[in-house]
Amino acid sequence: MKKSITTILAFTGVVLVFASLAWAFSLHGTIGLFRVNGFFQLIFILGGVLALVLLLLTLLYLFLKHRGKTGRLRLLSVAIIIMSLPAIIMPITGFSYLSGIFSPGIGDTPPQLFIAAETGAYGIPDMAVTFNTKTNDTNTLKWGYSDMTVTQGEETASKQHVFMMNDLKPDTRYWYQVDDSAPKYFKTPSIDGQIRFAVASDAHFGAGNARNDLTAKMLAEIANPDNGFDMFFYLGDLVEYGFQDDQWQEAFQALSNTTSVIPTLLAAGNHDTLFSGFGNYKDYCSVEGIDSQTDLWYRVDVGNVHFLFLDLEWSAESYTPAQAAWLESQLESIPADDWTIVMGHGFYYASGSEFYGWNWYDNPETIDTITPMFNEYGVDLVFSGHVHQVELLQNSEVTYAICGSFGGIPDPEPDYTSPSSLWYMSGQYAFIDVLIESDLCTLTFRNSDFESLYKFTLGKNPQ
Repeated sequence: MKKSITTILAFTGVVLVFASLAWAFSLHGTIGLFRVNGFFQLIFILGGVLALVLLLLTLLYLFLKHRGKTGRLRLLSVAIIIMSLPAIIMPITGFSYLSGIFSPGIGDTPPQLFIAAETGAYGIPDMAVTFNTKTNDTNTLKWGYSDMTVTQGEETASKQHVFMMNDLKPDTRYWYQVDDSAPKYFKTPSIDGQIRFAVASDAHFGAGNARNDLTAKMLAEIANPDNGFDMFFYLGDLVEYGFQDDQWQEAFQALSNTTSVIPTLLAAGNHDTLFSGFGNYKDYCSVEGIDSQTDLWYRVDVGNVHFLFLDLEWSAESYTPAQAAWLESQLESIPADDWTIVMGHGFYYASGSEFYGWNWYDNPETIDTITPMFNEYGVDLVFSGHVHQVELLQNSEVTYAICGSFGGIPDPEPDYTSPSSLWYMSGQYAFIDVLIESDLCTLTFRNSDFESLYKFTLGKNPQ
């Protein structure tokens, strides 16, 4: 009886380990995690080795049993049983945690004003009012400007709610109201050559060492109408563990005072999509029903300013041939005298240090694979996060700005300084204030007190 228990436990452990590894690597972003993070790489390798050794010992056990060589079967049986226990317990525990089984599920989130990828009839993006509810219900949205009012009602009860506001007029003050709640007000961006927007990344809500009190201060400055921000672009790692719903709920409660009144777009970061987090990112951050946003790369146009958002979460793993073809087609279509701005989580040029076996600085993969297209088509600005610092760099007449310091613990002083670096600061919580006025663009790196850390102005030089 004990011998049958031995083989049952062993094969159960082997199957669970390999099944859990197959599940993990089938998820969005796990390959990048395995390549970049030496700790998880070691965990995955040790899990695979454990399963292989357990399988070999079990086969040896069955072989010796078949041959009637019982001398060492008892000792071998004990070893197999001891190894089977972690092989069974660890995959079950890991799957339960990483798949979010113990997470509370989609909860109530306040309305967000999200930028859609579709451009309206007046040259600015459509907007979406989105929010989630714990239970299936129907809601009504009223919105308009001046004496114009539009009423939209939901016909089907749902936990996820999206109301589209199409063909908005530029430089106009609008209002919207969900059911009987207090109305919210926002202003659409101008298309006359002047636009102001904020760029930030890496708040890491849910991390014990994140300074989300400072995140709140910066969000308040972005929302302050006296500062005149037209849009807010957030470049990923909003939460620490994307598979934990409670962290998303915490983040959206913190964001809502800003993202309900400033048109916002939330790109995906590697922490956001971690393991089963990709589904949560889509539930909380994407605009369902908009075909151009079903992928993680898309384009937003505001007059002669064009924003291209790429899916770069770890390095270049998610930069597929389809995404590369899309990027080139978009760049080809943009007039040379318009502003072309690329955004995404992963970086290209950067100063930094080695961490967990990965060099967190000038990334040869993204540089060699993607930047030649930037150079060929005259991209003006590239914004990134991922590294927790602020930095300005220039290479081949393209300006690169890093803004990964919106609350996550700052990176240490770098061991390596990029030859492309113009200015760098670590240990500081900050975001970037961007003002485009006709042919000039001014980048102001601002700390949590809204003080200027560094200012840089570049001109538009069409090819």
